[in-house]
Amino acid sequence: MTEPQNAAADLVVGAAHAAVRRIAPEELPVFDEVAADWRRQLSKGRVSWSVPQGGVGFGIDVTLVTELALQVVAAAVGEVLVIGAATVRAGLLRRRRELPAPPDAPPGLDPEQARRLREACHRHAVALGLDAGRAELLADAAVGAMVDPPDA
Repeated sequence: MTEPQNAAADLVVGAAHAAVRRIAPEELPVFDEVAADWRRQLSKGRVSWSVPQGGVGFGIDVTLVTELALQVVAAAVGEVLVIGAATVRAGLLRRRRELPAPPDAPPGLDPEQARRLREACHRHAVALGLDAGRAELLADAAVGAMVDPPDA
């Protein structure tokens, strides 16, 4: 993976870890193994998990919420970064000569990015079968980890 891909993967794994810690702490002992498998699949260009068939959280599979959290956060981050990158690119093309040197960006997200990411996390979690309440918790935890990273 390239450096930007590694940074994005680190962001996804950190946010998914925060979500799992909040909604399924019993899965923390297997989180690192599942996240490492996700990274391996990502580096090969294929993440092959499918949509859960049963009710999430009913003890069907010990890694189900962990896998779902990684899928949800990755999809939401991809969605928000693609939209954000397109917007930034359009602005840069219009103002190429007027643009001052960019300041170092602080860690975390601005309020609009956080709102969009939270909405995307919630939407993807519900689409993958998580109930609305747990989807809210997952979205809150994932976005919270990105807005105020623990190592910032």
